[in-house]
Amino acid sequence: MFLFLLVSVPITYLLLLSMTGQTNQPAQVTLIPFVKGSLLFLPVLVAVLVLEYAVPNQFNPGPLYLRYSLLRQAVPFAVAVAGALIVTRGGIRTDLGAATTAVLSFFSGFYMVFGIFDAVVNIGRTDPYVLFLMPAGRIVILLLAPYIVIAAVREVGMPKAAMILANIALPFLLGAVPLLYRVGFRQWALVATVGLLVAAVIVYLRLILQSLPRGHAA
Repeated sequence: MFLFLLVSVPITYLLLLSMTGQTNQPAQVTLIPFVKGSLLFLPVLVAVLVLEYAVPNQFNPGPLYLRYSLLRQAVPFAVAVAGALIVTRGGIRTDLGAATTAVLSFFSGFYMVFGIFDAVVNIGRTDPYVLFLMPAGRIVILLLAPYIVIAAVREVGMPKAAMILANIALPFLLGAVPLLYRVGFRQWALVATVGLLVAAVIVYLRLILQSLPRGHAA
């Protein structure tokens, strides 16, 4: 029942490594960032739970959207971005292939543990959002985050501003899915999820794969 929730992130991670020819990268940009990302999960979870407890749970579209987009999407995403940048450090400007792999590995470890946590706390439930829509949103993050995070650092001028805006907008776009689902527009939540996933795949294939070197990064 929880198969997709549990395996979507690690399978996507391995698939993206294979598609970009980065499977032979050393542990410094694969295993180590992956483990560091997974370890970051616990303090982020505590912070999110504290913030959710402090914010009244109101069943109105506005407060619900802020809860889903800000607390459950933007806060974890922002911390993951900061952690990934710390892990990659100066390599973003000197070794694009390795930096991209490190960011992907960090995010994959981070969101994989979130998937395990979600499976544990939802044992006995068959909520389609938790089982399918939420992990699909995490696939969107894995597809886009390595590109937009690194581009926000490497680019200058308007492209840099656009990538910073993309980093800000992504969690708020994903936050619309649980809002639609919880207020009863479940079909639209599915449409939004599929739309975001298709758009992410197109961006990945057209922009990211064209810019990444094959095999070992030079």
